[in-house]
Amino acid sequence: MILISILIFAGLAYFFAVFLQNKKVGYGLSFTFIALFLISLVMLISNEYGHFGMEKVTSEKTYQIQSVQKDTNLLLEKKLGTNGKENVYIYRTPETAKAKKPQTTKADSHVKNVVKTGNYKNATVTKKTTRWEYKNGFYSFLFGISDNNKEFVKQTNTFKVGNDWLVLTTTQAKQLQKKMSSKSFKAQMKQEAEAYVKAEVTKAMTQNPAMTTAQQKQVTKQAQQAFQAQAQAKLIQEIKNK
Repeated sequence: MILISILIFAGLAYFFAVFLQNKKVGYGLSFTFIALFLISLVMLISNEYGHFGMEKVTSEKTYQIQSVQKDTNLLLEKKLGTNGKENVYIYRTPETAKAKKPQTTKADSHVKNVVKTGNYKNATVTKKTTRWEYKNGFYSFLFGISDNNKEFVKQTNTFKVGNDWLVLTTTQAKQLQKKMSSKSFKAQMKQEAEAYVKAEVTKAMTQNPAMTTAQQKQVTKQAQQAFQAQAQAKLIQEIKNK
């Protein structure tokens, strides 16, 4: 509407200055519409560059997430640019679990990604987005033709994942997968696991000679889980230190 008003004010100013026979009245009306023209022009520029008539509105929404790789708890980070300062996180939601492409955070300098690891029941991402919106219907009607309503300002994505989740870059994830699929690594882990479990069972039986078969199986299971966790943590740390 503001653009139409500018054109109308300019046309009326010209009409009254040129075609009205009473020049005193004509020039008076012409100057009035010139003033309205300039005021409208300033308002349009203020809206375009200073968001006149608008305000920042922040919305927040939380989504449950899952790993891009099936049967894993893995949050992937992809470095962007030559300096690697910008990044995006790759994940899926239950609704997009079968989609061809996973979801990613927005690659933008005004987007901040935060990852928190803790004792969380579900893995989630909370998107806090700020946009410019018109204060009311009047300003929307006046400047709506500018098509700048809901203009993006900034966003903070806060990921909350459990302690059993891994947060790796795409490069680190590939290195981890390659290492764990190696035959020599698997053989080494099997040998070390057997030795670790045997030592733990022997230690437990020394402390409790009357241990039953069921108790021995329980100790064996716990030792296997402990070794797997330690081995994985050690491998991940080695990859991150490269």
